[in-house]
Amino acid sequence: MKKILMGLLALTLSATALAENKFGIGAGVGVSDSIYKGAEDKAYPMPLLDINYYDLYVKGATVGFQFYKDDAFAASLFVDPLAGFAVDGADLARGYDNIDDRKFQAMFGIRLDADTGFYGVKTGLSAQVGEHGGEGKISAFKAYKVDDKLTIVPSIHVKGYSGDYTDYYFGVTSDEARRNSKIDRAYKADAAYSMGLNLTADYRLTDNVALMAFLGVEKFSSEISDSPIVDDGVLYLVGVGAKYYF
Repeated sequence: MKKILMGLLALTLSATALAENKFGIGAGVGVSDSIYKGAEDKAYPMPLLDINYYDLYVKGATVGFQFYKDDAFAASLFVDPLAGFAVDGADLARGYDNIDDRKFQAMFGIRLDADTGFYGVKTGLSAQVGEHGGEGKISAFKAYKVDDKLTIVPSIHVKGYSGDYTDYYFGVTSDEARRNSKIDRAYKADAAYSMGLNLTADYRLTDNVALMAFLGVEKFSSEISDSPIVDDGVLYLVGVGAKYYF
């Protein structure tokens, strides 16, 4: 579930974005369970990149170019090199572990961000497409400045996945069903969606050093949770990190 961890990391970085032409680098670790059958929870080291240079930016693993910005609205093009729900078949439980590996895919997209003007709530809308289909996302978040050091950012989002996308990552071919003793049928996954809640925190030790933490939960629709290789349609995430601002 490295992709979701990186996505949540990107939210953490964007929610505490720096001014133009400033840089933040650091490191963190994220832990996620897996919705695939028998795949164990894993911890992932993560680079914390928050780079803004005029219209170019790097947030987590995502690289983008902002082609429009005013006081309340911004639009950008981006590439996400770690999109998808990659998993090695051998990581699944016995009887499921002879499926084909699912790989990350590079996805290209467009993102729109807006300040609603309603009690500090900000929204984002994105759509991206790659070799194995596309996904879209709508999100909303608000930053609460507890004091001069601590900022807490709750957020919600809904994602939609095309049929090609869900079938690649969660579908089961007839050949895979024959090769695995605990898979009794082929499964074609249709277009699906998920809903998520995230909570991130940024604590400034100094003007240049910040500690970060995040929690998240994602619930997937039945088109994904009904797959023979999916154990649970709910995914949990947690992580911590530290970052230095230049």
